[in-house]
Amino acid sequence: MNDLLEKIDLTSLENAKFLVELKAGFNKELAKFHNKVKPPSKNGHVDFVSKKGGRTKYDYVQLEDLIKAIDTALNGIGMTWSQDSEVNNGAAKVRTRILSSNGYEYVSPWIVIKTSGQAQDIGSAITYAKRYSLGTSFGINSETDDDGQKAQESVRKQNSNNNSTTKANPNPVNRMITPKQLGEIKTQLIELGLAKGTSSDIEANKYLSMAKLKRLEDLSSDYAKALLKHIEEDLKQVKATENESNEFDDFLKGR
Repeated sequence: MNDLLEKIDLTSLENAKFLVELKAGFNKELAKFHNKVKPPSKNGHVDFVSKKGGRTKYDYVQLEDLIKAIDTALNGIGMTWSQDSEVNNGAAKVRTRILSSNGYEYVSPWIVIKTSGQAQDIGSAITYAKRYSLGTSFGINSETDDDGQKAQESVRKQNSNNNSTTKANPNPVNRMITPKQLGEIKTQLIELGLAKGTSSDIEANKYLSMAKLKRLEDLSSDYAKALLKHIEEDLKQVKATENESNEFDDFLKGR
């Protein structure tokens, strides 16, 4: 189906409308998924020292637990997923496909991890790439940082700061998100989606599920401020993962 969609003549208004409707159906099912999914436990542990002397220590969601959480949440929605994996010149490659019940398919970018070429290292790299690709495609953080806790903590800090002005204003108004904030958030989500190889819609749905809302327009101004800071932190983390492949090589060699 995805090959057919790529060949659609988008200069035709009817075809463009058809594609928009398909994507809307995909996003609707993805939103249902985010409302149902429960964060999987982080039962995996990593602790090693790299060649440069830096220590890396974190907990992560194991692949089987991630798959279980996703499949459980997808039950009854109509979405399915699969993964492609390849090995070329010692490099493990993995990508994730998410298929909506209406035929619209999302295909993630390839996650590529270079290895020593030994069978055990390749196997470990494929498992790691599958977990990372699957988690980012569905908007589930599989590393140690919990997005929900961080977002809530940011909101708590923001609310704490606002409480200092409550006495001066006994009837504070919980203002809604401003057009400027909405534009900034959408711009940041686009950048985050590009950096993660997902989409702004997937990233937006992830944050909205944390706030238990359906639209960015329903956010409060205070939450919008906290969310902007949180997205900026996520962007920094994603950019930092560009060096993750080298750290993984160090981990494999240091076992």
